[in-house]
Amino acid sequence: MKDFKSLDIGILYGGWSAEREISIKSGDTVFNCLLENGYKAKLIDLVSEEIATKEKTYEGIDLAFILVHGRGGEDGFLQNFLDKINIPYTGSNALSSKLGMNKISTKRIWQRLNICSPNFVEFNNNFEEILNLSKKVVVKPASEGSSYGISIIENKLASLKNAIEDAKKFDEEILIEEYVEGNELTVSIIGNQAYSPLEIIPNSDYYDFDAKYNQKDTIYKKAALEEKREIFLKKEAIKCFEAIGCSGWGRIDLIDDGSDFYFLELNTVPGMTEKSLVPKSANLDNESLILILEKIIKKAIA
Repeated sequence: MKDFKSLDIGILYGGWSAEREISIKSGDTVFNCLLENGYKAKLIDLVSEEIATKEKTYEGIDLAFILVHGRGGEDGFLQNFLDKINIPYTGSNALSSKLGMNKISTKRIWQRLNICSPNFVEFNNNFEEILNLSKKVVVKPASEGSSYGISIIENKLASLKNAIEDAKKFDEEILIEEYVEGNELTVSIIGNQAYSPLEIIPNSDYYDFDAKYNQKDTIYKKAALEEKREIFLKKEAIKCFEAIGCSGWGRIDLIDDGSDFYFLELNTVPGMTEKSLVPKSANLDNESLILILEKIIKKAIA
């Protein structure tokens, strides 16, 4: 890895989405880790689309380490611009980022490949169709992260209307998905490697924003799976990732009902704070933060 220490790495963070605050924490964590390990890095706060689309913003960098979460960083916007100015970057390309950011697009691709995922309906004032889903449903903005705008509700008209209004604060496209009871798991992927599945046990109905970033009683542990199921899960997670055309690094979230794995969504620029799931997953496999950062950098410039 010594060769990579000559690179001038620009850490793109901040952004203008609802996830700006988390992105700043991710950027700071990665910046400090790289500096502590002898890398040359600088922080580039993309406070607006205007700043993000000026070539001058990226002057003097050899590699862009994208840590802008949500819109701008995960929807292909930054990737498209960096392609135009010929600056290599970490993670997935523009098209796969755009597909992966949209939960509806992702689930449609997975369905075609017979990847197990909860049944869903795209909202189009089609309440009768939605009410035919399970008794309990999850209402989600199609393109938002950090659990913003998500509601788990009884599938009744009044509750649906309220949850859809909440979700519309974040996106016009809304996904209504059958609720699956089970353990919340995540699988981190770096390069072609799927890491040990991590189980998340929040002290709430589900792993919401508060459980992710504020609560101290959320439990994280290696998922207790039979060897055959774990091997299958890792292979299926990589299949989910590659089906969207993703590369470099990312994370797949799912529910394990004890019999089947129900894949929910993928993240092409997951969090990298000290509380984030990718570093926690790597730690299960005895890999440090700097080691996984080096793997991501190597993949980006290979």
